[in-house]
Amino acid sequence: MKIKLMGVFSHLAGSQEIEVKISGKKRVGDILRETIPRFDDIKGKIIIINGKIATEDAEVTDKDFVKVMPVVSGG
Repeated sequence: MKIKLMGVFSHLAGSQEIEVKISGKKRVGDILRETIPRFDDIKGKIIIINGKIATEDAEVTDKDFVKVMPVVSGG
């Protein structure tokens, strides 16, 4: 499974893209916690799985593409 990291997530993980091998299905939030240090410290986040917005409870397989980015607000 490929994970594209944006913003602070790429900084925390030290990479803009991570490849993770999983067997069967696994919750995306669990995978992100395992691969991104301090993942839970970032409150506003957007998770996209195969082009569709998802929650941390969504299940993924080894063939999925995940993109994670922080919520950015401005004025």
